[in-house]
Amino acid sequence: MITFLHDKLKSLLLILLGVVGISFIFFGNWTPHGGDPASAQVGRIAGRKLTLNDFIAAQRLTLLDMTLQTGRLPAAEQGAFINLQTWLRLLQLQAANAARLETQPEQLVEAIKENPLFRKDGSYDPELFQKFSTNFLSPQGFSGDRFHQAVADQVRIRRLLDTLASTAILLPNEAENRMQRLFGPVEAQMIRWDASKITPPEPSQADLESFFKVNEAEFAVAPRRTVDVVEITAAGNTEEAKKQAGETAFAFTSQFFNLPEGKPRPDFAAAAAAAKLTMRTVGPFTPKDNPFPGEIDPRLVQAAFSLTSSDPVSDFLASKNGYLILHLREEQPGRNRPLPEITQEVRARWQDQARLQLLAQQAKNFTDRANAALAAGQKWEDVVRAFGLTAEKIPVFTPADDKPLAFPDADRIRPAVTQLETNRVGGFSRTTNGGFLIYLAKRDPAPATLSSTTLPKISAQLLNQRRGQIVRDWLTGSASLPGNELPQEVIYQLRGSL
Repeated sequence: MITFLHDKLKSLLLILLGVVGISFIFFGNWTPHGGDPASAQVGRIAGRKLTLNDFIAAQRLTLLDMTLQTGRLPAAEQGAFINLQTWLRLLQLQAANAARLETQPEQLVEAIKENPLFRKDGSYDPELFQKFSTNFLSPQGFSGDRFHQAVADQVRIRRLLDTLASTAILLPNEAENRMQRLFGPVEAQMIRWDASKITPPEPSQADLESFFKVNEAEFAVAPRRTVDVVEITAAGNTEEAKKQAGETAFAFTSQFFNLPEGKPRPDFAAAAAAAKLTMRTVGPFTPKDNPFPGEIDPRLVQAAFSLTSSDPVSDFLASKNGYLILHLREEQPGRNRPLPEITQEVRARWQDQARLQLLAQQAKNFTDRANAALAAGQKWEDVVRAFGLTAEKIPVFTPADDKPLAFPDADRIRPAVTQLETNRVGGFSRTTNGGFLIYLAKRDPAPATLSSTTLPKISAQLLNQRRGQIVRDWLTGSASLPGNELPQEVIYQLRGSL
């Protein structure tokens, strides 16, 4: 078996592992109410009581498992996701134990050697494993035996899930039908509904108060932040360049944290100037804004709003070109506005919503009656004329064709027609100023050449979806088995997110 290595190395595996040392964030996110938190029951698995200490131990192994799979630690704001994954892992391990699935030493060795985290240039690299041991396992307190057990559990869980998924099948002609719906050219027509032509009712004071109470947060003045930003840019796209940038960022931010008692925090601008870093100011901005040009990671804005006057400097945050460090310059708190201050704004929003509701009702009434008339043999043109509406023809297109389509709402029409049968009207789709309905007049056969090139891919995709659904259904059912007691919020997540 591969020897567990404890030799200390000086280099930090910053890019490979992300920011090491945040795992403690997840362990205290969920504490039961009352009594000694460490010994309080948080749930049951197969009838066995699970204390908070048990859950924290399981959570640590889940964190290790996720790191082995992704090559980095989960972000701090993923606490709820870590909790969910921990419960799922407990359910999976319980089932693997019940099935008496075992792992042989050679399977364990193979799993380690095949992990992309420990491979370089297509083959296993012992040095990468040694770095992982030194920079992650040892600081996190994982012994060699515990690491090997985590890998063995990973292998057993994979065997369990693969066995469950192996029961997946495709129905006759299922892939062929999907290919026709995706690649068969279609002729369709659209009816647009304009909300501005709907006269909404006048809300009562009770209507306004109820609407405001439910949507009070939407009328609030959003908090704002202004931050100073410095960027440490990687010298290139290589792992070595990113690593060096990470080490520089780590060194720069370290001076702002873990200060000895009585020592003041260094001035951010002066520290940036001393490090020959260009500082720029961004803001003010709200949590919904993206004030960082070229960046798409929402965690940058989240980090900005986590800064406080007592903790004004962020950790180094991955950016497109390297790492950003943020410093809080100014914070403007948000506030809820009282109804008397914004009555007209609330009234306008209430009426906008009422228009859309009335519009959706009218569209549904038309859809139901039109589909009944079409099924009875009436022509589409006659049905549209009877309702006093106008339908516009959409240029012939193929739903799965990736070339841009010139007509409005094309990206919403593509999936809509794939769900429709010929000579039927689809459901109402809302837009910013109303909505539309789609009528599918004709679907031509997909090109015959796709049978050999695209059909196998569609079959594989459908089969993978079916396998995933089997596993999701099994997990949801397992959580409800007698002897399993999971927190209610986890049950909701399980049913809603899987």
